Amino acid sequence: MIKKVPIEELQPGTHIKRFDCGWLDHPFLFNRKRIKSREDLERLKTWGVTHAYIEIEPGPDPAPVESTPEKFPPPVEFKHIITPQTARVDRELKHIPVHHEIVRAQKVRQQASLAARNILADVRAGKKVRTHEAEAAVGEMDNSICHNKDALFLLMRLRKKDEYTFDHSVSVGVLLLAFCRTMGFDQETTRAIGLGGLLHDVGKMAVPLAILNKPSALSDAEFKKIQQHVVCCREILADTHNLPLSAAQIAMEHHERFDGTGYPYGLNGKAISLGGQMAAIADVFDALTSDRCYRNGIDQVEVLRKLYGWSRSHFNEELVHRFIRCIGIYPAGTLVQLQSGMLGVVVESTDSLLCPVVRLVYDTKRDWAVSPKDIDLSKPNGKGGEERIIGYECAKRWRINPLKILGIT
Repeated sequence: MIKKVPIEELQPGTHIKRFDCGWLDHPFLFNRKRIKSREDLERLKTWGVTHAYIEIEPGPDPAPVESTPEKFPPPVEFKHIITPQTARVDRELKHIPVHHEIVRAQKVRQQASLAARNILADVRAGKKVRTHEAEAAVGEMDNSICHNKDALFLLMRLRKKDEYTFDHSVSVGVLLLAFCRTMGFDQETTRAIGLGGLLHDVGKMAVPLAILNKPSALSDAEFKKIQQHVVCCREILADTHNLPLSAAQIAMEHHERFDGTGYPYGLNGKAISLGGQMAAIADVFDALTSDRCYRNGIDQVEVLRKLYGWSRSHFNEELVHRFIRCIGIYPAGTLVQLQSGMLGVVVESTDSLLCPVVRLVYDTKRDWAVSPKDIDLSKPNGKGGEERIIGYECAKRWRINPLKILGIT
């Protein structure tokens, strides 16, 4: 039984099912939390959290149980993102169903991964950057995004820990291309910024592999060595012919922060190029959602929540809002719960931020798997419109592999 209780009644060791507030209104990374100490309780009070939901054994006089639609609220209150004016997705892009585009996108991703691998290998060997190969890969990625951005977004989730640098370079390029398209940039600007995303980490080839792949915490000296990759990148790209300025700026500025706390130059505000500000957001999003040699990735929805919080300091607030609208409140591949109690995997976005296409896979009320069925939540009643998402779920907890459900593993 789920019961709503005041924070004052909680004790260390209590397992919180969820907090009675939005994601941004409590201090913890996850909505589900085991209270470890009195300090945790004091932090909740400091943040103004008044109640939480816990699971208790049924008693002779049970407290009222919250109805299913209220059990798991939408995971984040993006107060300035979902408004009557922005609830519709920016859709300058053509829309081909994701299951049609995924086959072509797989080839595009392979081409881009090979280009990134070749470029980084050349840089490590002291050779020039092969911009023509990079530009060709960026052009193909951009074409795929214009067909259906969710195809490449889904493929970005297929990662290997030992190939992080290659995959990260491609993913940041993909994110920036989609970001630019939803910002309404022209093709030349879009592809220049996408090129910068693909090349943004070439300076890491000057960092010893032992440091790049270290599974434990870096020493101060090792961290300073990592930070120098931006300076190395500037030197490498300065020697690269026919590279657009906006691409070079992205490589040099993707670790700068809007409030001046970044590196290597401590730039702030508009001293950072627009492309550099966008790249900082895309770089952090992909880095945090990726599995690394020293930690597992964080769920995409959780990272969007963190970016939203950081938009008050580290990042340009309006750009973070636009990025979240680009990725989607519930990105493709996210496991979500519907008000009926069904679990489904987000297949692709629609014109509505809160109403994607969802593939139903599990009935939580009956506790059994169901035959997969796609419903479009943006359609009228009878075609999915009678359903709505009430929150997202941890796929590992339910032992569900979203990519396998979507047939792309």
